[in-house]
Amino acid sequence: MSLWAPQPVNSSPEPPRVVVVDDDDANRDLLMSLLQPQGYEVFTAGDGREAIGLVRSRRPDIVLLDLLMPGVSGIEVCETLKQDEHTGQIPIVMLTGLCGSEEKIRSIRAGANDFITKPFIQEELLLRIDSLIRIKRLHDELENKNQALQNQTTHLEHLVRQRTAELEELTLGLVAALERANSLNDTDTGNHIRRVCTYSYILSKGFGMDEEFSRRLERYASLHDVGKVAVPDTILKKPGKLTEAEIEEMKKHTVLGWELLTAAKADQVACNVALFHHEKFDGSGYPKGLAAEEIPVEARIVALADVYDALTTKRCYKEAFSEEQADEIIRRDSGRHFDPGLVEVFFRLRDNFKKVRSVYPD
Repeated sequence: MSLWAPQPVNSSPEPPRVVVVDDDDANRDLLMSLLQPQGYEVFTAGDGREAIGLVRSRRPDIVLLDLLMPGVSGIEVCETLKQDEHTGQIPIVMLTGLCGSEEKIRSIRAGANDFITKPFIQEELLLRIDSLIRIKRLHDELENKNQALQNQTTHLEHLVRQRTAELEELTLGLVAALERANSLNDTDTGNHIRRVCTYSYILSKGFGMDEEFSRRLERYASLHDVGKVAVPDTILKKPGKLTEAEIEEMKKHTVLGWELLTAAKADQVACNVALFHHEKFDGSGYPKGLAAEEIPVEARIVALADVYDALTTKRCYKEAFSEEQADEIIRRDSGRHFDPGLVEVFFRLRDNFKKVRSVYPD
């Protein structure tokens, strides 16, 4: 009775599969008689070409490969199998009657996992086979778990993308409704919203912001004054100068806009634009009195775009300023009302702003 038996590598009911490759019938029969009683499923091949096809079709747990064979040698078989993505992880034990270091080096370079010299000690051969199969099956189990995890992750990512798209569609619908309400409440500004959106995109790109952010800002800049839907028409469309109390009431549109957009779960860019577009670079603005980089960049951009358009557009309470007058005011307020870096971008891209005004005139 044998003192050794292969230990279970995993919970798989399938017996370990071994491919024995040797051009000598007696050697193949010897290995088969040794392995089968130990519970291995054994397949044999008499030459290298047959061995490659057998390994590719059977996908064994291990290959016992004779080094010296006529035609396709064991070294060539080993190299071919190791270079194939489907068989490269199958362990290969080289068997040979040669015991020189040169043969071992050639085998290792070809990708062999072990090297046993004939005649071999049966107990040692069985132990080495069992060890290599354990490593191979553990590797297979890890690969399967990683693939399952990757599949699960891919599925979850798909669900997240799908849900995100649904929420974005819902949010855009709410935002569009708010935009419509805003435009109905502010009809005397004509194409003001379109111009401010386009100006904001131009400034954003010129300031070095990426395309994705710039497009989001272009989309949501239209909501900078959405809070005005809650401001009484007697204040919003008053032809003359506002009183101090009316000015304070008008200022509330920033917070009201932020509350509307937050309730609609709008993009943070939209919320920031609504709340902070009346902040000033020197800290004298409202509603929070933020200064410089404390003010979100999207709000700094829209502030300049909005004021430029207000300066150059006729309103119920003022005539339009000339381009020269508007430029003078923007230069004067650089570092006070406006981010100096954005002012520099504005004048560098000044011709683009003129083109926008020609596309969206009042």
